[in-house]
Amino acid sequence: MSKRRDIWDASLNAKVQLREWVARKGLFFDEKLWTKILLADTRNSTFETPFHADHPIASVRVLKCGRAEQHKEHRYGSNRPQLWWVFFGRSWVPLPLQCFLIGHRNGWVLFDTGIDPAILSDSRYIEQAIGRFLLPRIFHLYVSESDRIDQVLDKAGVAASDIRMAVVSHLHFDHVGGIAQVPQADLLVSAREWAILSDPHPEREWILRQHIEIPSAKWRQITFEPTDDPIFEGFEGIHDLAGDGSMILLPTPGHTAGSMSMLIRRHGWDPILLVGDLTYEANLLEQDIVPGTGEGETLLASFAKVRRLKQRLPGLTIVASHDFAADERISQATGRTPASGES
Repeated sequence: MSKRRDIWDASLNAKVQLREWVARKGLFFDEKLWTKILLADTRNSTFETPFHADHPIASVRVLKCGRAEQHKEHRYGSNRPQLWWVFFGRSWVPLPLQCFLIGHRNGWVLFDTGIDPAILSDSRYIEQAIGRFLLPRIFHLYVSESDRIDQVLDKAGVAASDIRMAVVSHLHFDHVGGIAQVPQADLLVSAREWAILSDPHPEREWILRQHIEIPSAKWRQITFEPTDDPIFEGFEGIHDLAGDGSMILLPTPGHTAGSMSMLIRRHGWDPILLVGDLTYEANLLEQDIVPGTGEGETLLASFAKVRRLKQRLPGLTIVASHDFAADERISQATGRTPASGES
């Protein structure tokens, strides 16, 4: 049965690639015909699958969920108080809104779920008046319905209903905006991050309780277990997502109290560390340049842990969620060609 499941997953992965190529050529993709091919492949014992004991990960892809602008001080830090640049800053820099899709032999996994376009179309999406007042002074958002995670996944050739699990790096609105579109998926968040919801006013940290504690959401709080693996020395613990070492969650607080990163490992690839919003650009982390938000000392401590991890894992590729270089970095780590305009 597991062999057939592996073949089916491999065929789905091939379908994604073919569907993208067909879309780029402006041709028609026949779903019914491909389903027949899938069924035939599952009966073909000689079908060669990329999933096996050494390769539980088939793919890692960047999903583009819109774009925005942020203050230069927000991205690169500033000696001025935050409220000064919020109200008086005049230099805006572009900001990609991205999440990640991981093809694992157990099913599709998301790292974050993007933004909900309703934040622009629904005047009451942010309940607090102060939040509605501040949002356009912190971000210029450019998103549409096509940037909602189910639409983005569809363009990538994956049904939102096929997502098995979503790891939420932290609870900010631009990372949890798609949870309603994947009600069947387990939503993993660190227990420390979830505890922020018990604060009197989590919305002051842009954690919007009404869009997180929704009836359909299958939230699972995780804790980090101690490990004697010297690779992870300095971290308070790890969480092995699939139990096979291919996806390891690590606590990297600073942007928020419970932020976490995901280490992805596959034989033949450089290891990849998805760091969420720990930094906005990988090179800023290397240079100890902290952004204009978050807890500075905690960020620097997490930066140092990540750099030590990189020393222990040669070739470690650090990928930030709002880094324009994310797709190029993942492509270099996995040995694939970057897809122009990939969704």
